[in-house]
Amino acid sequence: MPAILLLMLLVTILLTGCGGDKHLPSSNPPEYDPKKVYTTPNAPLSAPATSGAKSAETSPPSIQLPPLEPGPNEKGEWKRVPVNPESLQLFTNVKNPCEALSKIVQGLGSTQLFAGEDGQAFKKLLGSQAESIARSLDQQLFDNFKTQLGPRVATCPSPGPARKSRFDEPLHAPRFLLATGPSHGSFQFAQSTAPAGEEDGYTVTKGSENIPIPPDAVGKKSREWRIEEGNSPGMAGDRKAFSLINGGYAKKCPTPDPGEQGAYVVEGNYEFSLVVDQTINYSNMIRTEYNVRSIQATLKGRVGDDAKLQFVDLDALLVIGRGGTNRPTSFAHQHQHVRFVPDRGAGGMPSQFSNWSVSEWDSALPGDAQRDAMNMLLLAVTVFSGPFYLAAEGEWTTANTCVEIVFNPPTKTKKFVPRESTQVKTELRTKKEQALVPAKFKEARERPREGTGRVSPREDNSELNRPATFTYQAPATKVQHSGFRVSAISRAGVAEAKDGEWELAPSAYVLEFKSHIVQEPLNIVSSFGMQMSSNGFDAHVQATVPLRYTEDRGWVGEGVMQYTTRTMTQPAQCEIRIQGTGTTTFHVNGGSIKLDPEPFAVNLTILPGRSGEVAETHCSSGNTPGKLKELFASQGVQGGEAHGETEGGGWSSAFNVTRFRTFKWTPGKQGYEFGGWTPVRDSDVIAKKTMTVNCSIGLSTCREETTLTLRLADEPGATTSPPR
Repeated sequence: MPAILLLMLLVTILLTGCGGDKHLPSSNPPEYDPKKVYTTPNAPLSAPATSGAKSAETSPPSIQLPPLEPGPNEKGEWKRVPVNPESLQLFTNVKNPCEALSKIVQGLGSTQLFAGEDGQAFKKLLGSQAESIARSLDQQLFDNFKTQLGPRVATCPSPGPARKSRFDEPLHAPRFLLATGPSHGSFQFAQSTAPAGEEDGYTVTKGSENIPIPPDAVGKKSREWRIEEGNSPGMAGDRKAFSLINGGYAKKCPTPDPGEQGAYVVEGNYEFSLVVDQTINYSNMIRTEYNVRSIQATLKGRVGDDAKLQFVDLDALLVIGRGGTNRPTSFAHQHQHVRFVPDRGAGGMPSQFSNWSVSEWDSALPGDAQRDAMNMLLLAVTVFSGPFYLAAEGEWTTANTCVEIVFNPPTKTKKFVPRESTQVKTELRTKKEQALVPAKFKEARERPREGTGRVSPREDNSELNRPATFTYQAPATKVQHSGFRVSAISRAGVAEAKDGEWELAPSAYVLEFKSHIVQEPLNIVSSFGMQMSSNGFDAHVQATVPLRYTEDRGWVGEGVMQYTTRTMTQPAQCEIRIQGTGTTTFHVNGGSIKLDPEPFAVNLTILPGRSGEVAETHCSSGNTPGKLKELFASQGVQGGEAHGETEGGGWSSAFNVTRFRTFKWTPGKQGYEFGGWTPVRDSDVIAKKTMTVNCSIGLSTCREETTLTLRLADEPGATTSPPR
């Protein structure tokens, strides 16, 4: 396609043998009349500026392309035409990417540039510059294609002798060129300018934008435009404008082919449209030229049982339009179908062409040159669609991208029974549609290591009405993650690893929680002269919580928490004693347990219930100061004796006060999150976490030691340590 663009711009900008009185269309009327001369509205330009190109500050020029199908006023009929044998043989017998690159350059370069009567007229117009421009064009194409096709063609020899000049060196024609094409998602401008004096007097507006492609696809589509408009007396009335749409995509995941039962295809699309509209004022004689090249292609990549791309079917609608001064605009239409195979060894370049058919609308643009241009345009689409089809193949052959393995009974639902055999029906389904897909299941093997139980057979096939069946015999003694692993391959994609693991139900776990907090009493003499001792306590808390696994929160559970708190307040004239015994509920509100040696990780969110200690205040009357007696009396205490009880101030207060900033408020998952557990081997204990905390506040001394222990629940035959 870069070559087609170069070709069309060179031809349309440099050929001036047509006449007329107005711009011709880059618009698409609802009903095209081939006898009518259409006009093109002026495209929005930036504010006048000095010579040279600048980015457009406005939206891109509005264009409408001609209909790909013949309009109701176009006379003629569809005719099947033979395919040019030379076109069919274009990529045959290609031995390496360099040879293929050379053929592409020849097919789209200077050979096509000077083809037909228009090409010969163009060559004659160029005169002595013809050969130089031809060599430069071929080299430019070679450089662009080489960049696009990547490292496989890095060492390919140049198609001709080294250039002595480039398009950006002084040439009297043309004023600009555009070379473009998808190269791993990038587009390139190749700009050629006339000598500085000829560039003066033109306002140039250009821009580009990406056209969105479906989010579930790979590829790129872009639109680029450029307008040159004379803004000086010598260039008044000159205007050159073009707009290019170029690119396409392929879906990431195969889907069923409605036309063939059991077949899976990868849908794709490609569009190339170039509209060139030129007006040149020669001594107050206005000459116009209009050219359009457009192709809309739908693609279907067929996927084989090995999940690899087999071939791509391309159906294209093509139109070539042309007009000029004193010439009505006319269009040539074609339907083309071709099947090709993207060559993985050549970066996706097309090979193995077959099923090529062409239908042509009898039109006003007959001739071999027009047919060759359409064939080259079609071939360019195959060249650039091949790479993103291979990129899409990389997506659906990445495990678990498009499909997933399903088991019956589901994984982690069958409880362990020593040496018991379980038949596991296994199928593959698409992730998006949740549709079952015939698949080959292979490489079934025990986990967490070979010999932990037994799975058979090692491979099996599933059909739409017959799942693959694997029999898993549990080991004599359970090991964590006992089960089997299997991978799958199909026309819809591949699956393996975690999506292909079947396990016995996870072992039951028990969390043991023990905490000991000692808070020394605060002993002071008050401003009233009274001895006071307050808030000293020794608290022991323990809880045992059986854990169960949930899909949304992980490991959760509830258990009884017991607390026993005795006072450590010393005898004094005024005492505050904290003490109490009771039970509450201890919650585990989520978390994960991963016992594989690398990485080992336990993370649990706990929410201890509130301990219900009572704080007793007692002050004797013997030496109660008068002011304190007045205070007691205001509180309804007579006779100088003071006694009261309030709840709180014990273990819960001390435990929470040092870590309240880390509290999680997520609904349903509230609590303190604890990670960083230490694994324990060769015991029924799985992991431990011990915390020594300074819980002192103010003048009070407080020490905490809390231990969390994770154990395996009693289970017949269960091993006492995780696998190594």
